[in-house]
Amino acid sequence: MKDGFDYNFKEVVKPLKADGERLFREIIRRVANLPIYGEVYRKACELLGVKRSAELAILTLELPLHLPLVRLKGLLGMIPGRNGGKYNHRLRSHIASFAASLYVNAKRRVSISDKVVEIVNHLPKEQAIYKLELMTLKALRVAYLMTVKPPAGG
Repeated sequence: MKDGFDYNFKEVVKPLKADGERLFREIIRRVANLPIYGEVYRKACELLGVKRSAELAILTLELPLHLPLVRLKGLLGMIPGRNGGKYNHRLRSHIASFAASLYVNAKRRVSISDKVVEIVNHLPKEQAIYKLELMTLKALRVAYLMTVKPPAGG
C-alpha cells in the first residue's frame, strides 16, 4: 500500500498455506501407514513429545537409521569441521528446521517433552538447537532399534 497499489498478498498466501498444510498431512499419513517406518515415526514422536511433524516423518524415511550414531552425525555434518562440507545438506536442513520448531514450541510453552523444555531454558539458542538436533537423531535411532530389535523380555 506504500505506493498506492493494493497487491492483495493475503489472498495469495492463504491458498499457499492451505496447500502446505495439505501436503504436510499427506506426508505424515503416508509415512505413518508404512510397515516399519510408521512404527519408527510413532515411537520417535512419543520419545520427543511431539504429536506430528512432517520434518520428522521425512527424516524417518530418508535417514539410514541402520548406521551407527557416529556415522549419522558425519552424514549430517554434526562433527567438528562439518566433515569438510561433505555432508547431506538437505537432510541437515530438515533436522535443523525440526530442532528450531521444537525450540520455538518450548519457548511458547506448547505441550512438549520436559527434556526439551529443560534444554531450551538452560542453554543459549545456538547450543540449544544443536542439542535438540542431537536429541532428535538419538530418538530416531532408538526408535528404529526398538522397532527392528525389540528389547529382550519385552
